[in-house]
Amino acid sequence: MPSDAVLDAVARLAARDMTRTEADLQADIYLLLTSGSLALDSAQVVRLEVPTGDGTRRRLDVEVGHCVIEVKKDLRNAGVRRDAEQQLAGYVATQSQRLGTRYVGILTDGTDWYLYNSTPAGLMQVASLSVGAAATDAERLLVWLEAILATQEAVRPTPEAIQRRLGASSPAHLLDHASLALLYEQASSIPEVELKRQLWSKLLRTAFGKAFSDDQRLFVDHTLLVLTAEIIAHAVVGFDVSTTGDLTPAALAQGVVFSGAQIHGAVEADFFDWVLHVEGGPEFVRQLADRVARFDWSHVEHDVLKVLYEEVIPQEDRASLGEYYTPDWLADRVVASTVTDPLNQRVLDPSCGSGTFLFHAVRAYLTASDNAGVASAAAVAGVAQKVYGIDIHPVAVTLARVTYLLAIGRDRLSDPDRGPLSIPVYLGDSVQWEQRRDLLGGVNEVRISTTGDELVEGGGGLLFGDDLVFPRRVLQDAGNFDRLVNAMAEKVLSRSTRRSADLIAPVLRQFGIHPDDASIITNTFDTMRRLHAVGRDHIWGYYARNLIRPLWLSELDQQVDVLIGNPPWLRYSKMTAAMQDRYKDLSRERGLLTGRLGASGRDLSTLFVVRAVELYLKPSGRFAFVMPHGTLTRKPHDGFRSGRWGGDVAVQFAEPWDLTRAPTGFPMVSCVIRGRSRPNTPRRLPANALAWSSRSRNPNMTWETAKDGFTTIPVVLSVLDDDNLPPASPYKRRFRQGAVLAPRALLFVEEAPSSPIGFGAGRIAVRARRTAFEKAPWKGVQTIHSTVERAFVRPVHLGETLVPFRMLDPLRAVLPIGPKGILEAGRIEDYPGLESWWKEAEETWQAHKVESDDSSLLQRINFHSQLSAQVPAGSHRVVYSKAGNSIAAARLNESQSIIDHKLYWAAVSGVEEARYLVSILNSTMVLERVRPLQALGLFGGRDIDKNVFAVPIPSYDASDKDHRELASLSLEAETLATGIDLTAVADFKRARRIVRQELVRSRLAERIDEAVARVIPPVETTAE
Repeated sequence: MPSDAVLDAVARLAARDMTRTEADLQADIYLLLTSGSLALDSAQVVRLEVPTGDGTRRRLDVEVGHCVIEVKKDLRNAGVRRDAEQQLAGYVATQSQRLGTRYVGILTDGTDWYLYNSTPAGLMQVASLSVGAAATDAERLLVWLEAILATQEAVRPTPEAIQRRLGASSPAHLLDHASLALLYEQASSIPEVELKRQLWSKLLRTAFGKAFSDDQRLFVDHTLLVLTAEIIAHAVVGFDVSTTGDLTPAALAQGVVFSGAQIHGAVEADFFDWVLHVEGGPEFVRQLADRVARFDWSHVEHDVLKVLYEEVIPQEDRASLGEYYTPDWLADRVVASTVTDPLNQRVLDPSCGSGTFLFHAVRAYLTASDNAGVASAAAVAGVAQKVYGIDIHPVAVTLARVTYLLAIGRDRLSDPDRGPLSIPVYLGDSVQWEQRRDLLGGVNEVRISTTGDELVEGGGGLLFGDDLVFPRRVLQDAGNFDRLVNAMAEKVLSRSTRRSADLIAPVLRQFGIHPDDASIITNTFDTMRRLHAVGRDHIWGYYARNLIRPLWLSELDQQVDVLIGNPPWLRYSKMTAAMQDRYKDLSRERGLLTGRLGASGRDLSTLFVVRAVELYLKPSGRFAFVMPHGTLTRKPHDGFRSGRWGGDVAVQFAEPWDLTRAPTGFPMVSCVIRGRSRPNTPRRLPANALAWSSRSRNPNMTWETAKDGFTTIPVVLSVLDDDNLPPASPYKRRFRQGAVLAPRALLFVEEAPSSPIGFGAGRIAVRARRTAFEKAPWKGVQTIHSTVERAFVRPVHLGETLVPFRMLDPLRAVLPIGPKGILEAGRIEDYPGLESWWKEAEETWQAHKVESDDSSLLQRINFHSQLSAQVPAGSHRVVYSKAGNSIAAARLNESQSIIDHKLYWAAVSGVEEARYLVSILNSTMVLERVRPLQALGLFGGRDIDKNVFAVPIPSYDASDKDHRELASLSLEAETLATGIDLTAVADFKRARRIVRQELVRSRLAERIDEAVARVIPPVETTAE
């Protein structure tokens, strides 16, 4: 807590007391900086009214280190702020030039604080903060200033400290990102920098498909992350990374001292050292290193690099790419249960991310070594032969390598007896998408493609020419292969004019290359020389050495004993067309595409696990993977659950873990599947599972701190497969989903004020109905206004206009629907009002839709004929809710309304059949039968869809007294629901609860359930 003097100073600053002078404000800022526990060092003396030293009479209000604070009495006036910014821009430019380093400016009136960075175009604001008089405001202001000034020493790298000082919202990060973005703009045209970004883009498109966008901002964020991680790697092993240390920026970004210390593969020249090639880049690395040096990296208990990644990359970006890393406590438990003999089992995480599983696997090995009395140096050498990681994400690989160092720890790394150490974490494609052959066959060479986005674009797009080809024999010793590629790269850099065959001959002899392989190596060397000639050689040695590792690990004599991890959950719909084709081929061959559902309802995780077991796991080896919860129960995954995956690839599944009630931080519920590789003797995934739950909902916990709050209980899962589904109701084929009327900002309307003289018969003024729930990019589009023919403003029912036994007032939308169906584009022109609206809506749709979507707005709203199927509509329809924790159904007895995709609908023969169906759909008994069939979301059952018709609801029979009774009870329920005043209830979910409560209170719900029980007898289901 700040001192009373500091609290008083912040209260005075925040008060905007106009009787106070700028000198008074400066004095309080001086007190804040000198007494606010900021731990300023000798180079960060706080000075007031400092001459600029440029021969003018100008003075800096407050200077501290490489930061100037310009003070004004009140910045709410735009003119005052504009003048102050111009004044501050001059100060920052002058001081930056005088000091030869980054110099930043802060503008404040005590209440509002603005941080600026200097750019060639002038001053740019990068962060801001507003404070009040509360104690918490004083603390926030001090944290904000400390992040900019980087003053405190020996800060423990806890998740909270990482967030406050390096996270995406911290002013330090915003300043660093702005500076780095300017550097990239200068460097982007350099051929080698361009190549590095292209390769980065290719790898991420392979990992994330269409969800990845080759975005400069993301490349800059990734560069910042990697540089930070590489600096942390140096600090972890004990190097002084601050400006007082001896390490140059190039040494920090390229790992020179690691090579000198015989630690290989920790920090290397990679995709992100481009910053060294641009003026100002080395200085940027120094400043970043100074900030990192403020932490104490000697003892780390968390996967801090995961925390850093999740703090720096915005949540919406991670969500779009499906990037959600495993919580520390869960990785700990998976490793503990699967790695049963750490000293003797070789462990691989084939999708290692930032290295959370690797961290715990390394710690498990080292603990076992200590218990067995193994010397520290021997333990370090041993762990690198036992714990491996692969990931196709170049940022994740760098973070995981540093995490590996953190897991080993400084004390072991600095052991004088430690020998050479290669960090076994590799950049590679674990699925081996681009290998069009059986890797376990007799092929004699492997290829590293230098073409464009071959996998993700489906061929073509040649970047450079020939592939880099290596004989299979050179892979037998991975370390030797690394050294061979390094030697080839060094020869390329020699700039010799000799023939390639003559230049490479000594290397071939040095590495004992087989005579039959010499020509292959020579041709590859020649390709590398040609790449060098066009300025594109620097990265290829790194690229080849890493991408070859999955091939090496898939050799029979290199396969591992244990596979662990969290595979990518990339949805099929997010894959590119080429990936989708390859996915279907690989999945079909392995029995993963069972039934009639095809590939559309699936994701990559199951294929990834199958490929990992097939390629990397020894017979009888163990595996455990974190998966989407649907893997345990949903019908699309029945082929995976069989354990028989084509050829002689088969597994025996063990009891899975149900994580529905466990804190994971994932955007969906998850599970852990476990088992052993057992070629030719599969065992299905059992329905008996172990359910984990915790009193805490915070996923960012270590197991040691969280274990007392966890409980586990056995549960039986409701598994959907062809042998475990009850007979379907005849109503299943009659219901269909409503139309996708989106984006709503272009379709839904409200009436606009009328003209004093009206608009003529049959026309109405409307404007787009805008809400706070709109998402980008639609929340930013212009609101459409027009006068439209009334016939085209149709009532629309959505989930929010439905409560049990009652339809609420519909919304309205402009839809090009005539009496006989949807108007074709040419017919819309016949109606001037409709044409005016639709033209603007279509133009807005084309300007903001997803790039890969080639549909018109008209095609969009009639997806799968879901709109045209409703025209003309019957006089009697039943609708029910698509999703949620409960089912709501009601009768619709008019033909003009359109049904949105959040509802399912069917036309029925008459009022009695409609009421019969509505009673059954609203019943508690049907809901209880549907719940086990629902996919699970974070808040319970998510999708009702047509699962409701797995309950064998019989067709309406007017001669059946129970059917007639249900219709009669439905009429009573309609009367009750209609009589409830819901006008003041804005939330439709609350409105549904109110109606249900009244149905229960009146005992109507109970009477309906009793009648439904007579109509639909209990159905026996069998567990797997």
